[in-house]
Amino acid sequence: MTWDTIVTASPTFILGLPLLFAFLTTLVGRFSKRLGKLLFGVGLLLTTFFVGVMSYQVLTDGSWFYVFGAEQPSPENLLSFFRITFVADGFAVLATLTIAITALAAGIYSYSFMKGESGLNKFYTLFLLTLAGVNGMVLTGDLFNLFVWFEVTSVASCALVAFRNYKGKSVEAGLKYMVLSTVGGLFVLFSIGLLYGQYGVLNYALLREGITGTFIDKLALGILVVMFAMKSSSVPMQMWAPDAYGEAPGSVTPFIAITSMGSLFVLFRLLFGVFSVSISPAASGSILIILGVLSMIVGVTMALVQSDLKRLIAYLSVSQIGYMMMAVGVGLATLNTGEYESFGELAMQGGLFHMINDGVYKALLFLSAVAVVHATGIRSLNELGGVAHKMPYTTFFFLLGALSIAGIPPLSGFSSKLLIYKSVYLYSPILVIIALVVSIITLAIIGKAFFNAFLGPNQGLVKNHISKTMLLSMGILTAVLVLFTLFPNVVVTEIVSPAIEGLIGSFEGVLP
Repeated sequence: MTWDTIVTASPTFILGLPLLFAFLTTLVGRFSKRLGKLLFGVGLLLTTFFVGVMSYQVLTDGSWFYVFGAEQPSPENLLSFFRITFVADGFAVLATLTIAITALAAGIYSYSFMKGESGLNKFYTLFLLTLAGVNGMVLTGDLFNLFVWFEVTSVASCALVAFRNYKGKSVEAGLKYMVLSTVGGLFVLFSIGLLYGQYGVLNYALLREGITGTFIDKLALGILVVMFAMKSSSVPMQMWAPDAYGEAPGSVTPFIAITSMGSLFVLFRLLFGVFSVSISPAASGSILIILGVLSMIVGVTMALVQSDLKRLIAYLSVSQIGYMMMAVGVGLATLNTGEYESFGELAMQGGLFHMINDGVYKALLFLSAVAVVHATGIRSLNELGGVAHKMPYTTFFFLLGALSIAGIPPLSGFSSKLLIYKSVYLYSPILVIIALVVSIITLAIIGKAFFNAFLGPNQGLVKNHISKTMLLSMGILTAVLVLFTLFPNVVVTEIVSPAIEGLIGSFEGVLP
């Protein structure tokens, strides 16, 4: 196998390697825990490597379709669309890079954090299965395999949430997540059936050309919007997120959160790549804007009354999802109009830049908060205080994440929010006022959390040691955040703009 062939097949490695090492970790872990742990790390690193390979190839030479057992589809080779197809484009790069950064940090963090837990080979297997599932969701090019990877992600991530089954709250959170995921999967399958019954195809490109905008098409789209918005923790379907984020093992909390963002990636792919030609983008965009504004308001309002550190960050995560939905909704609402050139594309840049930004600083916030809970055994902000005296590095990491989520300059969180403010203002000044107020309240909330947990006299609450691997994982996220802060223009030009092109034009010109 030549290197060119390996590069072309990199999407299959991104999915196949986690599945392979999930199996090997379970098998080998029964005989050697140390070797099983090693295989988990190797699988994670190899998957990240092939994400880098695919990303470099797409960003330098352009996108492509990978088809199992056939040549790349073209007007002369349409039968290839009836096979399993993966889409390797700029949008897939943005999604898989966000997932890979978070997964790598969470995996390294797990090495020490999960030490002493029983059944670690099962934990590593579930982690890798979740990684394969969420990557499959964002890479697949047809609805049936979207459903398959949706189910893989749901089952594995539910098991991760409930992994500490000796804790009643973990089991309860896992059960809630499982029920919602099961219902969501059934509705997704039903909507797929509606589309297949009309057009006899499942491939995104063929559906894009075939959908005529009938009532059934709109019903199917409505179901898909509701289900993937629910999985992305958008209001009013966010009720599962604080429980799942709060009760999952601390090391995988940011990874569970990024699987939610994976659903948002899928929703954007469907709205732009499949339905935007035949169903009014203005209507779809307006729905996204409404959901985004509600998520911002409800998320930050619920965070105001939280004393549990992890649940506070979970609600702020819901609020940040709102920024992405609002900005991308403005881009969708103005698609194919003169306003898109004026400010719609800028809104898209802000929304997608905020997605990869949020994936990094949210993971940093969660992991630093988990480090505090691990060191003190305390989750309530009312009982914490003076932690900075014994945990200076964790204090710095949390502060950096806190300033980023609040959008304080010059951090990258400010850069992406500034793009959102500038563009959305031209669409509706009221939306910008809401977004600014939410940011101010976010700053107040996260500032109070930082003051309560880290500042003040040393109370002797730190009892457990924070390992070097835990600090390393937070250091990796910090390094990425610093790069985004120093070179925001590079991120927008080299990663975000190709993602927009892929999102809008992946399937254009492929069919005759």
